[in-house]
Amino acid sequence: MSKPPISGNPASQGIDELLQRAHKLYTNVLQGNTSNLDFPIAYRRRALGVIPNLSSDGYSQLLGDLANALVARFQQQGSRADLACAIECHLVGLALRPIGHPIRVIAIVDLATALVTRFKEDGALNDIHLAIDNFAAALSLCPFEYPARCALIMKYAGALLLRFEYCGDAEDAERAIEQYQTVVDLSSPDERPAPLNKLASALQSRFQHFHELNDLELSIQHSGAALHFLPTHHPDRPQTLCTLAGGVFERFRQKGDVADLETARRYYQAVYDLCSHEHPYHVLALNNLADVLLARFKHQGDSFDLDLAISHYQTACIYSEGQPDQGMHLDHLGNAQLLQFRQSGDMADLHRAIENHYLALELHPHGHHRRPATMAALASCLDARFEKQGELADLKKALNFYDDALALFSKDHPQRPAILNNIASTLEMYFKQYKELNQLNRCIAYYREALELYPTTHVDRPITLTGLACALLSRFELLGDEFDLDQASLHCTVALDARPVGHPARPISLLTMARVCRSRFFPWDDSKKLDGVFEYLRAAKDACKPGHSLLLDIHAELSIIHFLRYLVSQHTMDLKEALGYHELSMAFGSGGVWAAFRASLYWVQSAEMFRHASAVDAYRTALRLLDRCVTVAKAPELQLQLTIRHAELMLDAFSAAIRYKQPDIAVEMLEQGRQLLWTRVALHRSILDDLRSFGEQGARLADDFEQLDRRLECGWGRQNGRESPHHHRDLQKQRDVAIAQIRRLDGFSYFLMHPSFADIQRAAIDGPVIVVNASHYLCNAIIIFTTGQPSLVRLPKVTLADVARLAALFHDVARYSGDPDPGGDRERRLIDLLAELWDLVVSPVVDRLLPHTPKGSRIWWCPTGKFTALPLHAAGLYRGIELNLSQLYVSSYAPTLSSLIKSRRIKSSTTPHRPSFTPFLSNFLKGRKSKSSRLFTPALASCTFAAVCSNERTEDIDMLRKVLPLTCTMTRITGANATHEHVIRAIREQPWIHFNSRAEPNFDLPFKSHFPLHDKPLSLLEIAQTLAEVERPPEFAFLSVSHGFNGTEGHETMHFPHALHMAGFQSVVGTMWAVDEEVTRRIASAFYHSVVVESRGAVDCASAAKALNQALKTVEEGTPLEQRIAFVHVGV
Repeated sequence: MSKPPISGNPASQGIDELLQRAHKLYTNVLQGNTSNLDFPIAYRRRALGVIPNLSSDGYSQLLGDLANALVARFQQQGSRADLACAIECHLVGLALRPIGHPIRVIAIVDLATALVTRFKEDGALNDIHLAIDNFAAALSLCPFEYPARCALIMKYAGALLLRFEYCGDAEDAERAIEQYQTVVDLSSPDERPAPLNKLASALQSRFQHFHELNDLELSIQHSGAALHFLPTHHPDRPQTLCTLAGGVFERFRQKGDVADLETARRYYQAVYDLCSHEHPYHVLALNNLADVLLARFKHQGDSFDLDLAISHYQTACIYSEGQPDQGMHLDHLGNAQLLQFRQSGDMADLHRAIENHYLALELHPHGHHRRPATMAALASCLDARFEKQGELADLKKALNFYDDALALFSKDHPQRPAILNNIASTLEMYFKQYKELNQLNRCIAYYREALELYPTTHVDRPITLTGLACALLSRFELLGDEFDLDQASLHCTVALDARPVGHPARPISLLTMARVCRSRFFPWDDSKKLDGVFEYLRAAKDACKPGHSLLLDIHAELSIIHFLRYLVSQHTMDLKEALGYHELSMAFGSGGVWAAFRASLYWVQSAEMFRHASAVDAYRTALRLLDRCVTVAKAPELQLQLTIRHAELMLDAFSAAIRYKQPDIAVEMLEQGRQLLWTRVALHRSILDDLRSFGEQGARLADDFEQLDRRLECGWGRQNGRESPHHHRDLQKQRDVAIAQIRRLDGFSYFLMHPSFADIQRAAIDGPVIVVNASHYLCNAIIIFTTGQPSLVRLPKVTLADVARLAALFHDVARYSGDPDPGGDRERRLIDLLAELWDLVVSPVVDRLLPHTPKGSRIWWCPTGKFTALPLHAAGLYRGIELNLSQLYVSSYAPTLSSLIKSRRIKSSTTPHRPSFTPFLSNFLKGRKSKSSRLFTPALASCTFAAVCSNERTEDIDMLRKVLPLTCTMTRITGANATHEHVIRAIREQPWIHFNSRAEPNFDLPFKSHFPLHDKPLSLLEIAQTLAEVERPPEFAFLSVSHGFNGTEGHETMHFPHALHMAGFQSVVGTMWAVDEEVTRRIASAFYHSVVVESRGAVDCASAAKALNQALKTVEEGTPLEQRIAFVHVGV
């Protein structure tokens, strides 16, 4: 079809031909044919500039045609300049058609249409307001019989609906629906499908805001009628099918009728079959079909639906690249990949989901209507990664994204309840890890708000009910409020009613109800009260397919219930069942560790409550699983939190074994716990870190083990037969082979094992070791000798409260150490405290030692808990001729017995620590043929020594040079040379290190304790990492700290000298609190002099303890007691 010439001027005939060509090209675009709009736009612009004497109507028509072409090009290419220019052209053209002009209405409608287009792009409310006003004005100009009146009403209704969806004004929705209904009433049967479909869409939109089910039913009714009027191959059929499928799918969400889900899938499949790849509905059909498949997977659990949905989403993302809806498809794909991760446990799925959501977030800038949904979806993925890896940063990001998304959703937004659910779930997980009550209270509040927003029949309501029940149960277990338990039971009952037999989510509701019922059971109750709990658990177990991830928790709960019934009824079969289910709860790699650990803690609690001898086994199991949980928790921060939170477990375990007359088991469990505590908290290291430091072979074995462990963990999460039991057993065998290879490495023979008492007893080779423990149940000490069973020393006069009180009092004294004490009041208080410590703790131990251990012998103290804050080595009466401990024995400390054994093994190694030679001498020795086969071993006195001082003051270092033998080579690292690099090198190469720079302890995070240096601090963590890599760790370190300990806070005081010994130094002399520089200098001088004397002219770290004991006696006169007793020896 051609348009008549705009001008009759013969000179303009060439221009008219160009305009005809422009119109033809533009018409092709409108008909869906691919054409380049640049030419028609250029032709019309040229015509505007060259046609002379153009009438107002002609100019207005040309402007309108240019504007419409610009809008079309904007829709093709997205250039905002085109859209702005089009609106400007429409405004100028409208001005040329004043009120009363016969075709003014066309200019008004074109302008309004362009404003709607810009509003969809920018969201500027002024555009949609102006568009609606212009559509209304155009309608007022059209007589009833105007042929395009119905089309104009449809545009007007569409603009009203658009403003309603953006602003939520119910009046706009009502007016839009009325306008669509008017067109339906005015249309013939052949014309009716389009307005019926629009009416159905408007009703669905209003339902999304106000949740009136009648709107949804009317929408389905109208779209069904529209479909009935359309022939099979009508071009409007895909759009109508989409509207009808959307209504039916939403009804499934509201009512949960599976028939609706299948109907929606069938309709969306029909749309997909009707649309070619080029059809604008092709990508939408793929996305919608994937949505339904995903919903069916959630409802029925068939993994094929999930795989097919992901495939459809991926195809939709490819076809929508560069299109406005690409971000939506990326979000949907990410949501499906998150679900796949939850099924498979494969971190690659989760990483892909996070990546897709971040890409979508870039496509949804601030102000975009989909940005809140994208942020919420990304938060869910970060939440899942935190759950898997424990990175607190992920949890904090997730909560921030959730909060931002929630702030952008209005109170009546349909997605608000889902966001509230997700935030609540995240907060509940945070509480389980960090036990912060305020986060649990927030979680409960969010669940309750979501519950109020969901309609009673909504398909997701049971998720909220079950989540709220779990949170209330957690709060009951923490606070004991029966109202919380009653509410949890009520919510579980409603959730179970909404999840009939066969529903895939029914097992979690059954398990939660079982836990609620178990919480109502008291030790004095009839065991028959547990029958209902068993029924819930058996039903939950029967509802789970083999390999279902919930089976681990169900087995753990069955273990608890059988054990409870055993404690009440004493039927041995129940105990057997309890142990059997406990093994099942951790039967599949690390995936079951958390459930089994929770069950073991309940076992501990129940055994202590009933005073049952199985408490010892319960503690052993709990400690073993705690170690495993800490290993599984990938994030160091979570490892630290877990270790600290359960630090008292080892103390109570020690106490339980003593109470049930198993002192050797008590020592084994305590050593196991202290190894975990000191390596994780003080050094921030794991056994795998140590293994990776063991050269290339160690690194390879560590990676192999970790990969197999991860595959076992992931395999447990797979459902529907994706991982067979045979495959799992093969992985388990491979893991066992990897463990055997690791245990063949030197120093790793106990990998994932814990030494027996016979192994631990080697710590007492050079003198007895005294373990001192305080728990809520009792306080006692155990003396370990080289042979025989450990000797129990009861401490009947001391309680945990007494130990805490003494720790606080010593802390007060240490805090003022070095301050003037003119009246001697502080020293008298200190003497009284040391006397009390002697009377309550040390004297009973000495009484047991004296018959077996000669005076003057060395002894090692291994205090635990609050005892670590007490100077046990300095206990005594300090009055007249009465003795104190330092006059009877030479005391040393050992943070763990394993560290003492390891240091002795290194010291007695046959490989000597060779001194540094000049290149000339080295080459000379290499080239010289020895007549003897003996190894060249330098005299011990020729060892090397490094002195570190971060300032230029060298008095202490000069003093050392005077005291040490001339055969000792001293390396001075002072002032500007005291850099991080130089000190690290000295630690690697020098056997003896004197730190003249005062250490800065960090008692909250001991691995961050550090030495201040010239360029940057050297942390304890860096020292530990360095020493893990050297072939032979250094022998000795001397240091003093800059301030006192936190004896009144925390579970255990981790002193810097103890931590430095754990890091790898065989022997350490240091202080428990700050000491004056002059006192430190005097004691250091006396100490090194005594070392040389004790070593008979040589320098041997084995003589450090006796040398310190002698040095402290030498400086006794003129040195305050509080300063002398601060010095301790740790190690061999």
